[in-house]
Amino acid sequence: MTDTPRFSLQTLDRARWVAAIAVVLVHCAAYPLQATTDFGSVPWHWSNFYDAAARWCVPVFVMISGALLLDPDRVSGLASFYRRRAARILPALLFWSVFYLGWSAFMHAWQQEPLGLAAWLGKLLKGAPYYHLWYLYMIVGLYLFAPFLQRLYQACSDRARLAALGAMLLCAAADAAYRHLAADGRPGFFFNAFLPYTAYFLAGRLIYAQTLKLPRPGLLFGLSIGLSALGVAVMSQPAALDFYFYDAFNPVVILMSLAAFQWLLQTRALPRLSVLAPLTFGVYLLHPVFLDVAKTLQLYAPSQHAAWQIPLATAGIVALSLGATWLMRRIPLLRQIT
Repeated sequence: MTDTPRFSLQTLDRARWVAAIAVVLVHCAAYPLQATTDFGSVPWHWSNFYDAAARWCVPVFVMISGALLLDPDRVSGLASFYRRRAARILPALLFWSVFYLGWSAFMHAWQQEPLGLAAWLGKLLKGAPYYHLWYLYMIVGLYLFAPFLQRLYQACSDRARLAALGAMLLCAAADAAYRHLAADGRPGFFFNAFLPYTAYFLAGRLIYAQTLKLPRPGLLFGLSIGLSALGVAVMSQPAALDFYFYDAFNPVVILMSLAAFQWLLQTRALPRLSVLAPLTFGVYLLHPVFLDVAKTLQLYAPSQHAAWQIPLATAGIVALSLGATWLMRRIPLLRQIT
């Protein structure tokens, strides 16, 4: 069963480069946000706002994958599908896992905080050799099940697809709320992290195919950002920050993510910049290096001017990451990992 009409493939390029910038913004904002001594100050609230404003970034990356891989008109054999996906993700996963384990050791030594062997093993067992690499491990799970999800999608009516999405998002939101209340953190086995993201995977195709249409997505996007920032501010305390309203499966962030994706696909306020699309994966992978160096050298240390320091640092790190990715992709061997 096909799903028409749909947005053009080029509209996904806009979502890619904007989401890549949003990832960097989240990590730049998180640095001053973690300073509990500044809780409640004007700079802290700016950090909270910027962080909340970009919490849709990873869900949108997942929705882009879902928009493409759940296409019912492009069903392929399992061997062919896995071969293409493995060639794309496994070299990057292996290389960057090793690189960031080494980078982590280097940074800890630079900051005179040696990293022990147990900590190294712990990072691997959590599927997060560095704080942003959990995404690579999660996406492997989605790719593993994508051919089966595609066939289920193909067999269902639009009504059944929407009902499935509603049920999946409800389960994911309930799980996120339980983990927060029970103070369990992430599920134990990192591979299972992909399971709730299957909801965004499906949502991406439904929005791309215009089966799911939110009314006034720009307005919903803006309101959800405000609610997310307000939720974190209200639930946090000086000695204990509470980031539940940043969770990818908090109902507010779910609405924010769906609205952001639809708005990015349909808006004419932002250019598509298709030339940047091939570089966005590299930006995701490389930006922590530049952020770490900037923080360690005190080139980035937001103070009373966080309102402009955070976006300025984001722009600089994005530019450096784009340049480094462009250079790496000129080399065939390095092209495979970016």
